[in-house]
Amino acid sequence: MSNIVPVGQPSSASLGSMLQTERTGPVQLEAASRSVDRVELSSAAQLLSKIAELPDVRQDLVDRVQTEIELGIYETPEKFSTAIDAFIAEF
Repeated sequence: MSNIVPVGQPSSASLGSMLQTERTGPVQLEAASRSVDRVELSSAAQLLSKIAELPDVRQDLVDRVQTEIELGIYETPEKFSTAIDAFIAEF
């Protein structure tokens, strides 16, 4: 068995001698206080994480719109009005 001990850790021989020389009452070893690591994500990072989980193409929407276009029911006055309002709101 080697007498080499990692830095910062007392060997069993030196720990035993410390306990023997300092015994005046019950032996109490205090646990080292350790800080707790935390991670906080900004709301922008959380949003980007959710966006990254989205599929690249919403195939269900593409298929539905394609079918509506083929049937001639996609272009309704309400959709034109919504598109025009959205276009005007950008400027």
